[in-house]
This record gives sequence, C-alpha cells and structure tokens, in this order.
Amino acid sequence: GAGLIGTSIGLALAKSGIDVILQDASPASAALAVDYGAGREPKPSDSPALIVVCVPPDITASVIATELAAFPGAIVTDVASVKRPVMEWLRANVSALELERYVGSHPMAGRERGGAISGRADLFVGRPWVIAASDLTSSQAISLVQDLALDLEAAVISTTPSNHDRAVALVSHVPQLVSSLLA
Repeated sequence: GAGLIGTSIGLALAKSGIDVILQDASPASAALAVDYGAGREPKPSDSPALIVVCVPPDITASVIATELAAFPGAIVTDVASVKRPVMEWLRANVSALELERYVGSHPMAGRERGGAISGRADLFVGRPWVIAASDLTSSQAISLVQDLALDLEAAVISTTPSNHDRAVALVSHVPQLVSSLLA
C-alpha cells in the first residue's frame, strides 16, 4: 500500500539507497508515491526479500496470504493496528511453513492526514515499532523485521499479538471512543 505508512517507509528506505518496490490497489496512489521518490513500480522479475503489507486491517490477512504464496523466499510483515484477528485468520488459511515467514508488526506512528501526500521519511524516528510475532515465526524473520524498524530509527518493542491488541485498545481505541461520545 502506498498510503501514509507505506509511502513513509518507502521514503526512508529509498533515502538510504534501498530498492523499494511500491504496489497499491489505486494506481494514482502508487504513482504519487513513486513521484515523491518512495520507490518504483514493480517488475515481473522482482524477487523481494521483505514485503511490508500496508493496507486496511479488514484485508490485511488476505493480502499477507497472497504475498506469502506469490513470493516463497520473502519475509512478510504488516503494519495493521490489530494483530490477533490477522493471526487467527492466517492460522486457519495458511500453512504453518508459510507462517514461519510472517511477522506481525505495528509502527506506532502517524499523522493527522493520510495518503501518500502526507508521507515523511522521518515519520518513525524515535517512535515505538511493535513486533508481535507468533510462536510459528522464525527467528530469521523476526530479525529482518527488527532490522527494518531499526533502519527507520524506530524503537523496537516485542510482545504477543494478544498483548499488542489489549495495549492498543487501551491507549488508542478507548480514548477515541470516549472523545467521539463526548462530541
């Protein structure tokens, strides 16, 4: 995805000289992110080592499954704000062997606006990046995603998918609900 998070990851990595491939369901979003210098369009010969799924939570699991199947040599992570439902869906629909290459993660960063136009290379600097791997995830996969977060100058925090979701609900969703009710 080439929204705020995907574009920001791309901008930071491209700035470091890393070849970033961008893909988005919206050709306009992908083109804008490419124009900003966040990466390039995919080629049929691409064989990524790491895939970062930056799509809405309701389609995160299915996109992860698609990427795991399409690129059997790649580690796949995501940036969704929920982890347990994604992992439950994957456990029911993806082989345990493929799940060794999946690492749930969640950068705790954002802006008041979304989309590629709001992307910033420094969005993750000093911000927590939660690694919520499962018991099936390989240590190599976890290390690669930790390296990604560190390359983006984020602070890595490790936890379980369930603990992540409880913490995010307390820190993010409950205050949002309360403020919405008071409005």
